[in-house]
Amino acid sequence: MDDKDIDCFLLDLDGTVYFGDRLIDGVKEGIQRMRKTKRVIFLTNNSSATRDFYVNKLSKMGFEVTKDDVYTSANATADWIKANRPNARLYVIASPEVKAEFEAAGLNVNPCFPDTVVLTFDKTLDYAKLVKGCELIKNGAFYIATHPDMTCPIDGGDLPDIGSFMRLIEGTTGKMPDLICGKPYGIIADCISKMTGIPLDRTAMIGDRLSTDMRFAIDNGLKAVLTLTGETDLNDYEKSGYRVDKIIASVAEWDK
Repeated sequence: MDDKDIDCFLLDLDGTVYFGDRLIDGVKEGIQRMRKTKRVIFLTNNSSATRDFYVNKLSKMGFEVTKDDVYTSANATADWIKANRPNARLYVIASPEVKAEFEAAGLNVNPCFPDTVVLTFDKTLDYAKLVKGCELIKNGAFYIATHPDMTCPIDGGDLPDIGSFMRLIEGTTGKMPDLICGKPYGIIADCISKMTGIPLDRTAMIGDRLSTDMRFAIDNGLKAVLTLTGETDLNDYEKSGYRVDKIIASVAEWDK
């Protein structure tokens, strides 16, 4: 892969830029070099927090970023709903902050008679939310999930992510989401291309996960760059059957 063919890099966060609150060694300097000549978007499936949260977190780590530099699967979900189901009445399973982000996007959140359930990576999830969401889905509500990840990587292990929630809901309702918006699906790819104005074939995805980051790139015509800092090692890659455009030890070495 020739970096001259790339105008925009999409950077996964968890396992690619940082683990929890720990910045991966050398990544800051690597991204600083990247931003001198390329558009850089921090792109995360993690819908447990808002754009403002990620801007604040990355700023504390020494990055100069604005909301225009960050995009989440929740943002893609909100953008898709605005474009395709603008009158939807939403029951959003999310933290208060993420729910407020959907409201700020002009969507109808928590009406009296919801017709659509939106499932995010809700770290405030409780039994009452699950019960109401399952009841609505069983009764025919359109069911959207922000992304499919089973786990969220942190230093020393993994957290249960939205994929685990989906399995629980499926066990109760017999249904999986009607639509998933985040990586590896095409909805978030289209949203990113519209936002940047850069064709997908001149965009590269750097991430540590084969099933989301690399599949996302391969399926949607982006360049696929696998970093070995997170979930995937070389043995996993060789056994997977995936074939990416470039493998790097870390984002610190993207231009090596």
